[in-house]
Amino acid sequence: MLKQFYQHSRNTSKSYRAAMMIMFGLHFVLTWSVMLSLMEMPQHHYSDIILRSFLEACLLVFICHCLLRPYLRMNMLGASMDIWTTFLGLAYILFVSFIYFMLSYGLGKLSFLQSTDISHIQVMTQAGKLGGEVTTLTIFVIGILESFATLFLWCVAYLVWQFHKNKKQLQLEVNESQIQQLTNQLSPHFLFNTLNSIRALIFADQEKAAEVVTLLSDLLRNQMQSQMKTKSTLAQDWLITDKYLAIEKVRFDKKLQLTVQFAEATLSQNIPTLTLLTLAENAIKHGISTSRKPGFIHVESAVLNDDYWRLTITNSVYAQKVQPSTKVGIHNVKKRLELMFTSKYQFFNGLDQDQFVVSMELPYVKSANR
Repeated sequence: MLKQFYQHSRNTSKSYRAAMMIMFGLHFVLTWSVMLSLMEMPQHHYSDIILRSFLEACLLVFICHCLLRPYLRMNMLGASMDIWTTFLGLAYILFVSFIYFMLSYGLGKLSFLQSTDISHIQVMTQAGKLGGEVTTLTIFVIGILESFATLFLWCVAYLVWQFHKNKKQLQLEVNESQIQQLTNQLSPHFLFNTLNSIRALIFADQEKAAEVVTLLSDLLRNQMQSQMKTKSTLAQDWLITDKYLAIEKVRFDKKLQLTVQFAEATLSQNIPTLTLLTLAENAIKHGISTSRKPGFIHVESAVLNDDYWRLTITNSVYAQKVQPSTKVGIHNVKKRLELMFTSKYQFFNGLDQDQFVVSMELPYVKSANR
């Protein structure tokens, strides 16, 4: 059990350490002010009060971190809060409160801190003057109750904080799972479209068909690796999309013109995996393949300001489709953006004369470029 307590006391987050430092400072100030108001001592003993307040704050942090936190993580976090678990938890807090008070009481018995011994506390008499006596039993009862209240409130605050933290983490995991599921749905559509491209080339140009099979092999290898992740950098996502468009370039030859303009600062920004591939497939299926005229696909990224960057995919649309688009790919992209960025993004898509534009404004993370 001691080993488990030690292991749980080692693993801490930055937010937890910051909260404990704040608690240390507040307890130091509170102890210092209370001792000044309850004890009469010469001015040259004020340094003793400062030292005692510092040691009291250190003791509280030690008790909470080394005795309470491991117990809560081992026995109460994630456990069903039934009557028996609650009773044992309160009993343990009471036990630790007794230890905490005894250690605190013992500080005043040290030779260099005797001037801060709480036995010297004076209370207000009926005449309005300090000097009322406080019995040892009263000091013990009040001290243990005060210690219990302090530690109980700390435990409640820690459990509530952990509950919200775990709830947020669970939501993130659910979102990642949903993004992964939506990403997996893209693979059959992508493979079906690519095999159709190869089939169309087999009878027209066997050498090109062989070239496309080689490109497909490289593409599937990269896609299988990236599919394990829910998000990729723009550079990583473009690596896969570029191979796909190379396959389509072989199929359509001069009928497809591709232009790419990526701002260097955006290449390390994160987007849902296969976002570009989905939009590229959409452009080929509903723009390039439906027209006899030469068409184009233009991909561009740019930094808008310190908070957002923009990714735009534009393709030509010269022919009217017989059947309306189901917009499954567009809906898939929007859903994954929503899961990844919640409401911190903008998404636009629509026809602009003879071209279809998809534009998204996404959060810009400066640290991603470091």
